[in-house]
Amino acid sequence: MQKKIYICGLHEESNSFNPTLCKMERFQVWKGDEIIAENSTVNATLKGTLKCLKEYSLQPVGGVMMQAVSGAPLDNAVVEAFLEGVFADLKKLGKVDGIITCMHGATVSNVSEDVCGDVFERIRNFVGEDTPISTSFDLHANVTEKTVKNVDFITGYQTYPHLDMYETGYRSALRMVERLNGEITHTAYIALPQIAPAHAYTTGSGNLLKLMEAAKAYKDSGEIVDYNIFQVQPWLDVKELHSTVIICAKSKNDAERVATKLAKDELLLREELQGEPLISVDEVAKMAMENDTDKPIVVADSADSPNAGACGDSAYVLENLLPYKDKLTAAVGITDPTAVKQAFAVGVDNTATFTIGATIAPKLSNPVTV
Repeated sequence: MQKKIYICGLHEESNSFNPTLCKMERFQVWKGDEIIAENSTVNATLKGTLKCLKEYSLQPVGGVMMQAVSGAPLDNAVVEAFLEGVFADLKKLGKVDGIITCMHGATVSNVSEDVCGDVFERIRNFVGEDTPISTSFDLHANVTEKTVKNVDFITGYQTYPHLDMYETGYRSALRMVERLNGEITHTAYIALPQIAPAHAYTTGSGNLLKLMEAAKAYKDSGEIVDYNIFQVQPWLDVKELHSTVIICAKSKNDAERVATKLAKDELLLREELQGEPLISVDEVAKMAMENDTDKPIVVADSADSPNAGACGDSAYVLENLLPYKDKLTAAVGITDPTAVKQAFAVGVDNTATFTIGATIAPKLSNPVTV
């Protein structure tokens, strides 16, 4: 009889500085067979998980998968709805042989700074100590002690930009396969008191690439089973916040030895991982005025990055470009529903006075009148 593996996940990267709440309507939800079907539209990580389970003749059981793009802290009602669905499934199924979850790892809510840790703790309390739990995380996960205590296996993306979501899901399932086949492994977890701005690092070059390659060499040599070097999401404002090295090995000594070596090496990179100093909008404007090519100068406001869960309503760049309005032409994207409605009312080729910006996060920037 095939062993049953329950599949579920709650995937959202939270930005603590977004003052709104991420509610249920922002989530795409899959349930039951929608997750495990051949033509399923679930994310690449879960597809990798399902591929591995199929190869090793384990039976995946679709549960609840909820995913949203990066955004505000979750409305706790979302977390409760997810767990309610999971517990209803598990009650109906009775005994399962393992649970595999697909999470982001950097998720907070309006009542918790550690949604993933809370979820794992409650699932663990529900199923008991004998049911193995494996999870996949984004490279930007904030892996807490509560998570480590309640999960048997943690796998994370090993690339930034993220290119290995499918492979990460496969690894997550492979750790489960090994456990069910009787293989015993040990996990070493080291939390590093450092964060890096997202613009400053890449696994495609530099010393962080060398660190990842060193970790891979340990795996390829057979000294360890798996490695994870997490660079925590820098837009979290929580008490327990750190980057993390997690090593899985057949020997406890090997796991601890390799984790310690890689953690020390990463700590030595702390200044490099801060990247080049950011420059002011005034400096960018001067660069643009001196630009003698036919290509534009592009400005990225990393403090208000929607791709990292921010509101995108800051008018800071616009405000600081206004002194150059007679010398430069600029296109500035700002989220402002009220200004959009006014623009439609004014109509193309007409003019009006607009107050733009700071409509969603008014404490983080100032509106600009133009």
